[in-house]
Order: sequence, then structure tokens, then C-alpha cells
Amino acid sequence: MTSKYSTSAAHNRTLLALLHRSVLMALALMLIASCATPPPAPPKPREPVTDYPMPSRDKVEKTDNEANPLDARIVSWNQQIARERGWLFALTELDAVDPELISPKTDAFIRSQLLWLKGDIDESNQLLGALTPDNNEEFDALLAERQRRLWEAGQPVDAAKVALDRLALQTPGAGTVTSSTIFDLLSAATEQRLASELRRTEPSSDWHAWLSLNRAYRQGRSAVLKWLSENPQMRLSPLSLPSGLQTWLESEPPSRIAVLLPLSGRLKAAGQSALDGIVEGVFTNYRDASLRPDIITIDTEAAVTAMAAYVQALESGADFVIGPLTKERVAELATADALPVPVLALNRSAQTNPSQYQTDSAWQMLSMSLAPEDEAEQLAHLAWAEGLRNPLIIAPDSAWGSRMTGAFSASWRALGGTLRETALTTPDETDNATIARSLATLSSETRIKEVERAFDAPVDTQARRREDVDAVVLLSPTAQMAREIRPLLRFHYAGKLPVFAPSSVFESDEGITNRDLNGIKFVLPPSALGSSTTTSIPLHALGADAAGLVDHFSQASRTRGTLMFGETGDLSVDSKGNVRRRLKSVVFSRGRPRSI
Repeated sequence: MTSKYSTSAAHNRTLLALLHRSVLMALALMLIASCATPPPAPPKPREPVTDYPMPSRDKVEKTDNEANPLDARIVSWNQQIARERGWLFALTELDAVDPELISPKTDAFIRSQLLWLKGDIDESNQLLGALTPDNNEEFDALLAERQRRLWEAGQPVDAAKVALDRLALQTPGAGTVTSSTIFDLLSAATEQRLASELRRTEPSSDWHAWLSLNRAYRQGRSAVLKWLSENPQMRLSPLSLPSGLQTWLESEPPSRIAVLLPLSGRLKAAGQSALDGIVEGVFTNYRDASLRPDIITIDTEAAVTAMAAYVQALESGADFVIGPLTKERVAELATADALPVPVLALNRSAQTNPSQYQTDSAWQMLSMSLAPEDEAEQLAHLAWAEGLRNPLIIAPDSAWGSRMTGAFSASWRALGGTLRETALTTPDETDNATIARSLATLSSETRIKEVERAFDAPVDTQARRREDVDAVVLLSPTAQMAREIRPLLRFHYAGKLPVFAPSSVFESDEGITNRDLNGIKFVLPPSALGSSTTTSIPLHALGADAAGLVDHFSQASRTRGTLMFGETGDLSVDSKGNVRRRLKSVVFSRGRPRSI
């Protein structure tokens, strides 16, 4: 006969077993849920790291309003830490500062900057907007911060407005803002945005004068001359045209252009495509036959070396040279001690020569190209402008992938960002495994299966991806690779993440399969928008832009802003003499590119 006690004890053991099983199951589910979360933040240091000693300061009396300055030295100190170690490390350093050594205004300003780097855009701007300047210097510092953020957010017209306010505030010739600052910001805007702003602006205002001048510049020399006739008093200040426009207006066209291209051998087709573009560009940019330069061609394959071809150009009386086309030939000219006739090369060389920049600040040689690195840099700015701060880079493990990844990373870090991970696709591993590992869905699925095996029962949950990724940068060299990767992102729970890609993901003759790429944001040269592109058109566009840039060659030494709005992109020149392209931002919509 079973006793009452033994029955009760058995019942209790059953309850305890069920309770134990439930606790284990709860712990397992908590473990599963944590598999996609980022690792915990490192503990905050109790005192600043000695590698970044804060500038020595006197204690700040918080009760005295005049003792609440915006301390530029402490701001610079924290900015350096953020650049070198990231926003989180800079925040821990700020938290470790003795509160009596930093004013509330300085503390708030720095925290606003760190929130911007973190990606908390609204909170960052609210904190900045709550600050009140006590003098013109602080007012300019706050405006400068607003200007920078508007530029980084992809709002160059609004940034130019702020720059105009700063220009009016500062003593003439004593500030960091010039008329070229405003003009260059406007040049970064789209034609549509500029036109929209013009329609809303009072025609008699200085702001309208700035906008209309920039629009006239986009239309050409005759439009700028007309603008000058309609604005004889030059309402812009200082009373000189910005961004080297005066140099451009006063420049004389060359009389004879020598074109150095491979017109025989294996690169004959490429050379001919570039030559066709150059000839077309010369006739387009010099419609007056009396001003149109003569064109002579020199086959770099027959000349054997670039220097030999250049000497032939000199002997033929050329006063300007376009070419060579290949990196090897460009590198030969880049090592020359002197180039009596200016050169506009059609490729970039890894070598640089200080003699290319003369004492009178006139370039001897500029290098154009269709370098994909320009696109990778622009993708970094596009993602950053949307407030995204934690992208996952996906690229092939190849020389091209390394170049693109390096260009994106350098641009991203220059903006103040940090990169968590790069997923490299290789033939040794399936793309599915690479994406799963990078998004941490594989480990999440493994943990679920382990729990199911441990309890011999299905678990009512699903795998999740890591949550510390907010965007995907798909550096794909082909459209086919992009079409293969995109479905994998959806499969691994990353289908809603914004995706950014270079122009190589676009194939105009693949309208149906492009639907697989809907939503991907990428960049395209203007010549590729709305055209049935072939492999020869990019070099044709490069040649056409080279002919147009001849007219701006002298101006290039006077500005880092946009020189011309070409077929390959909006062109500017960096400090090394490389012509940089800014392409059109587009998105795949219904399988076709649409401007954004």
C-alpha cells in the first residue's frame, strides 16, 4: 500500500523536475537570443589614458555664465581620440575627465559630436541646437559644425547657406570661409536641387546671385559672361570670382593638341574609342572653328615609349598633350624631370613627381581615369549621409576587391567611422557560408539545434543575424555576383538592410534579372543613365571629358572644387593631380536605375 507521504514526495519530485526542465529551457532560450547580439562594451577607464593627455585647464566655476566657454583645445583633444580610437573610446575618455576642468558647453558640444559619430543623428543635432554662443568665435564654431554635418548628410545647398552666414560673420580675409567655399558646396549639388532652390529665392538677394552664378557655370563660359553683365556690381564678397573662375575665363585654348594613344596592337580598339570621344569633345567644346585646336595623333605602340611619343608631340608643334592611356605609359611621363607642354593623362600612375607642380602653381600633368576607387569612396559618403555607421563590407578576395575595400575603408575612417568586419568571398568557401559566418546566423542556427538535441524537442524560435550591422556595402565586380549575393542576404535575415554597390552591378541589357537587385543603391556615370551602354562607351566618355577638361586645365591649379560636369561624372582635382569623379546616385527600381 502506498503511503500518503510517498505519493506526495513523488508528486513534489515531478514538480521539481518540471521546474528544473523549464528553467533549463528558459536559460537555453536566453542563450539563443544572445547569439546575435554584439559583445558587451569594454569597461570604462577610471582615468584618461596617458597616450592622450588632456590640455591643462583651470577649474571652471559652473555658477558663472561667463565661465562657460566653448574650449577649442579640449574639443580638438577629444576629436583626435575619436579619429584614432573611435567614438566609444573618446566617450570613455570624456567621462573620465574631472567635471571641474571642463565647461558644460564644451562637454555638451563634444558629446554632440560623439553622438554624430555613433549615428544618433537626431539626438546629436538636438544637443548641438541647444547650445548658445557667447561671442562671434563660438558662433562660428557652432556654424562650422552645422556646415560640416550638412555636407556629410548630403545637403550641400544647406551647407552653403551656413557657409554664407559664416562669411558674413567673419572679418574679411581673416576667417576660414571664402567665396570659393560657398561656390564649391553649391557645385556638389544636383542640377535639380539647385534649380529648386533658385525658384524659392528672392531674385534681388545675394543668395540668388550665388545660386545663379553656379548654375551659369554649369552651362558654360557664355552663360557666366552673361551673368557678369547682369551683375555688374558683383554682389558677391570679396569682389572676385570664386574657385578659379577668373583664370578659366581668361585662359586661351591651345592651338594644337597631340593625342597619345595605342592605335595599333591589342589595345587598338580601346585607343580608337578614346580618340573618337576626344574628337567629339573638341568639336563640342570649341564650336567656333577659329578657336578650335588642331588634333594630331601619335601611336604610343609605334613610338615604343611614352617619352618618345611626347618628344614627337613637341616636334610637331603641339602645345597640349592628351594621353597616354595605359598605366605603364603614364608612369613613364610621371617620372620626367620636366614637361614643357602640359599633359592630361588618361590613367593614373602609382608614381608621383613633385616636378609636376611648378613654382608658379600651374600643373604640368593631370591624370584622368575611370578608377573604380572613386566609386568606393563615394559609396562611403552615401552610406554615411544616411546616418549608417556599422556597415558590413562584402568583396571578393582579389586584387580588385582589395583596392575597393581599401578605398572605402580610407574614406569611411576619414569621416570618423570604424569598420567591424569585411566578408571576403573565395572559391574555397561557398558564398552562403561566407555570408552566414559574417552575419553570425550560422552560430545562431547551431545553438538552436544543440538545444533541440539536448531536450529532444523542437524550439519555437528562429535564427537571427547579428544586430551590430546596419548596412551592407556590396563591392561586387560583376552584376552576376550581386545577383547571387542579394538573395543570400534575404535568406540570412539581412534583406531589409540598406545595400550600396558600385556601377559594376549594372548591366543595361539585363532588365529582367536586374529585378533581383531592386532597392540596391549604387552609382553610375551620367553617360550610362538611360543609354544602352557597351564596353566601348566608358572610354569614349573619358575621351570626351578629357577634351572638355582642356579648357579647365589652368583653373585646376586654383581650386579643389568641381571643374566640370562631364560624362564620366562631376570632375575635380585632388592635391596629387588626380582627376576625381563624382557619379550620379541611383537605385534599382523595377529592374532599372532611378536617380535619387
